[in-house]
Amino acid sequence: MVEQQDNYRKSGFTSAYNNYRFVGTKNGILNKLMEPVDQIIQLVSLSDDLRAYDRKLFPAARDLFLQSWLDADSHVSKVYSERGQIKGYATLRPCQPGYKIGPLFADSADIARALIAAVLDTIPDDHKEHEVFVDMPQPNASAFALADELGLEKVFETARMYSHHQPDIDLDRIFGVTTFELG
Repeated sequence: MVEQQDNYRKSGFTSAYNNYRFVGTKNGILNKLMEPVDQIIQLVSLSDDLRAYDRKLFPAARDLFLQSWLDADSHVSKVYSERGQIKGYATLRPCQPGYKIGPLFADSADIARALIAAVLDTIPDDHKEHEVFVDMPQPNASAFALADELGLEKVFETARMYSHHQPDIDLDRIFGVTTFELG
């Protein structure tokens, strides 16, 4: 939380970058997106390829967490692949008062767009005006440009701070963190 940053600094943490929560609605976003593409399929289970892909974008192995996250009854996950290579994946989950997308990991903004369209397409039509949230790291300029293109509104801010060193992860492929609550 922004107002707690000084307290964390006193404990030895240094600021790395900010994350921002953006919000829109299913219909508002889908009206600006393309149709889901053939390279996107329902994510059924945690594969070795997905573990390897995720590991490049999260600072620690999290196999047990991912299995639970992907298998949760209320979560919908989609994976984008080209010629058998994973190029991105996204999970949509219900929250109060709507839905959150996270993680949203993609090798490009075009792939992120396609994944957003694919997961939003699973929201029931009677929820078309429900809020949809995605939490984006500020260093990813393509993510912020995508939020602007989709007409998303910035509604919340946090700081990513570390006590030792900043992990070596590819922030340019993180279009949405898994969740602020868990990192």
